[in-house]
Amino acid sequence: MKIILINGSPRKMGATAKILHEFESRLKRYQDTDVALYHLSDLKIDYCKGCCSCYKIGKCVIHDDAKMLSKEILEANGLIIGSPTYASNVSGQLKTFIDRGRFGIGQVSTGKYTIPVITYENADGGFALKFLKKMFIIDGGNNVGKMLVKIPFNQSRLDKKRIKQIDKLSRRLYNAIKTKAATPIAIRAFHAIVIRFFLKPHVKRKGEEYQGITEHWKRMGINCE
Repeated sequence: MKIILINGSPRKMGATAKILHEFESRLKRYQDTDVALYHLSDLKIDYCKGCCSCYKIGKCVIHDDAKMLSKEILEANGLIIGSPTYASNVSGQLKTFIDRGRFGIGQVSTGKYTIPVITYENADGGFALKFLKKMFIIDGGNNVGKMLVKIPFNQSRLDKKRIKQIDKLSRRLYNAIKTKAATPIAIRAFHAIVIRFFLKPHVKRKGEEYQGITEHWKRMGINCE
């Protein structure tokens, strides 16, 4: 099984990175896992140009590391994304990657088990966490857990309670992938409503302008009718 972790913080040794490294070390203990941690600060990911070409051709016209990372996510069984809370939301680095076609024209979390991780120092960590959770669900993911950590800026030391939580969530993620755990009814219902009443009608109205999305969804096994 393949599990991808993404550090949305510009800091590779900060609190968010420390948490993701703890997840990584625990998940690597399972012999049948292929685990990779990516720091967005190591990658070249340019801003979305707003050209909408990806909607028509099914891929971004910008050639940088966003394409590589989107492919890694598409091939994964599990996905953990972590970010500090900046200006009441996820980091600018993570938002830039999300804006680049939502990991490669959307719905790439379909069939994947996901965990959002947010760190914050003072306020609005819950808002950032809600943003990531909702993004996963809208893209077809199954959130098997979450982690919201209030911690002083750039502090990398984690207490026993957090270590225990990471250990528990790591096992839950692994077991969910291994057993192909069913997505809760509430999450399936929410995703079905979003797809049927919002996304599909919009894509169909756009016709050839959104042909790239239609073809991408078909490859994902999503009925576009």
